[in-house]
Amino acid sequence: MKILHVMPGLSRESGGPSRSVQGLVAGLNAAGVKTWLMTLNKGDEPWINGVTHFINGESFEAVVERIRPDIVHLHCIWSPALHRCAAICRRRRIPYVIAPRGMLEPWSLEQKWLKKKIARLLYQDHDLKCAAALHATAASEAEQFRRLGFKNLVIVSPNGVNVPKEWGTGNGGRGTDEGIRRVLFVSRMHPKKGVIELVEAWGRLVDSRRNRRLSVARDSSEPSRAQASAESLVVSGWECELVYTVSGETEREYEAKVKAKVKELGLEDQFIFTGALNDEKKWQAYARADIFVLPTYSENFGIVVAEALWAGVPVITTKGTPWQELNERGCGWWVDVSVESLTVALKEAMSLDDVQRREMGARGRALVEEKYTWNAVVKAMVKGYEAILKGKTTWK
Repeated sequence: MKILHVMPGLSRESGGPSRSVQGLVAGLNAAGVKTWLMTLNKGDEPWINGVTHFINGESFEAVVERIRPDIVHLHCIWSPALHRCAAICRRRRIPYVIAPRGMLEPWSLEQKWLKKKIARLLYQDHDLKCAAALHATAASEAEQFRRLGFKNLVIVSPNGVNVPKEWGTGNGGRGTDEGIRRVLFVSRMHPKKGVIELVEAWGRLVDSRRNRRLSVARDSSEPSRAQASAESLVVSGWECELVYTVSGETEREYEAKVKAKVKELGLEDQFIFTGALNDEKKWQAYARADIFVLPTYSENFGIVVAEALWAGVPVITTKGTPWQELNERGCGWWVDVSVESLTVALKEAMSLDDVQRREMGARGRALVEEKYTWNAVVKAMVKGYEAILKGKTTWK
């Protein structure tokens, strides 16, 4: 079996697909499947070990002629260059798989909706309908394919975690030497990631503490003092670290808005704008975190959630992700997309003691080792490829 994976590029700033596609290719190679990774734009080269056959910016048709793949696996949509690849596959009768990578989720379709509607009419829906299969990274994404009217075979294969070669255990209680506990965010600095909502939720906890203190000043009764003390403990001794990439004007503008919101709410001493980190330092950030939060509006998977769980960190994320297992397995909070829900989850997570959070983290680590290592993920993908080759494809 020979598989050619194709995507626009491997920019580190472009988010999860650059990382997860490399992991998938490396995992397939490790499983004995001869696999190539091709990028259509010249640029960054692979940085994940195990990508042994890489093609950068060559003619797709020439590559297909040279390799003669059994299946072509296209990652992402909307790109005219990827559309040309799909058209060449149809002309040469090579079955192809399309992985939309979350780009068909409702939130994503609403962004620049007119351009996307035109693209769907001109070429995108036809490319999708003619695919031998669609690749979903979660059952919820597969359900979205059906809601949009696509009746193709669907391969449900999640992303896996590219784990570090060496992994420390942090510093005991995971907090800093000064006893500070840390909430960690890792992702792009983009409006869909909900960072401003995170700041607003944090501000509500601080305001609640301040309001309690005012109440104590007016009423010195013991119950009021006790309540004020409890509220103070929620955010006292906590800080939030933002690890993020910025690519393009939209993300730069959003970064400025987030910083302005932090300043407006007087939270400068509790938010750390770390910015981008390389892989080694990113895993160090996970190691020093007590809680991970991704308050996103939409994710087809959310690789950073899996990374945090593998690192033993309880996770708070939204129902814009497919991570209901956080509630089912007792390793985090899967909440509505709202400031109110995020505030409640943060308060609950911060109110736990270190032992309780470590127990939740251990359950999260077990979940990832069971379902989200590349060894487990690749098995589902290979099974899907085999189904395509056995049943060939249904051309429309």
